[in-house]
Amino acid sequence: MTILKKTAPSDEDAPRSTTVPTTTALLPLAVMLPAVTVMFHDRFGAVASAALVVVSLVLVAAGGALPARNTAQADAAAIRARHDADVLDKLEPLAGARR
Repeated sequence: MTILKKTAPSDEDAPRSTTVPTTTALLPLAVMLPAVTVMFHDRFGAVASAALVVVSLVLVAAGGALPARNTAQADAAAIRARHDADVLDKLEPLAGARR
């Protein structure tokens, strides 16, 4: 009998990722701000136009960073789970010796 039961991941038990909706919500803003900057450049002035471009670049960077962070967390969780499984496999003979 193994200590660690290997089961297929269930979609119901898996935590829901909010990365895709968040990234999808940032995309229209990242596209809209440069368009607004170009259309109303004469009315805004140089400082406001530069601020809008910077905000747009920050939104694009955040939109790219969210999926990257999610992937890094998933990789770290997989490594942690593999390590835990190895530790439990090493401890398994000790549980049989006590009986």
